[in-house]
Amino acid sequence: MTSGEANSIILQLQIGRTFRLIQSIVCSIIKRFTRTGNSHPGKARGRKLTLTDREVRLFRRHIRKNRHVGVADLVTWTRQSFGKTISEASTRRYIKRCGYAFYKARRKPFLTSSSKRRRVAWTKYHLSWTPSQWEKVLWTDESIFEVSYGNIGRKVIRKKDEANVPSCYKRVVLKASSVMVWGCLEANGVGNLHFCTGTIKAPDYTCS
Repeated sequence: MTSGEANSIILQLQIGRTFRLIQSIVCSIIKRFTRTGNSHPGKARGRKLTLTDREVRLFRRHIRKNRHVGVADLVTWTRQSFGKTISEASTRRYIKRCGYAFYKARRKPFLTSSSKRRRVAWTKYHLSWTPSQWEKVLWTDESIFEVSYGNIGRKVIRKKDEANVPSCYKRVVLKASSVMVWGCLEANGVGNLHFCTGTIKAPDYTCS
């Protein structure tokens, strides 16, 4: 050992006693500062990712095409597609890394093409109505309230701002289920709320 090396070790020990650090840490800091000009440690590499960038892109594409798939199904698909062992926790992290999360799917009535055309035609026909004409209209509708436990539907994978993307909806058909209520409103106020049994048909709207 040369005298320079001995002096360097003595200096490191003195620095360590001053800042309450062991000599090996002081040595590492000095080497890092000599090499990079900065005493702060660099960002840790972290654990090596299971999926490659290409596989992550395929994973993201699969999610976009299958919004209602569950985590278990995603784990199975990933293992079969890439031939890699991946856990459910890692799959959830990749979902988050792709910018997605699990949300409860919004309910939206299923409308056929003919139903959509009739609604558009009705809207265009009444586009020029005056406020006085609209005041003579009685608006009625029924709503279904699901009261049975667990009838919440499957969740959907989407981004935070994709709540109204058509593929993220939970499609429903308006049929009698659970508790159904019927009500009406007009320009002067609202009517009474009625509990209904069975399916509401056209003649039922005119019954007292």
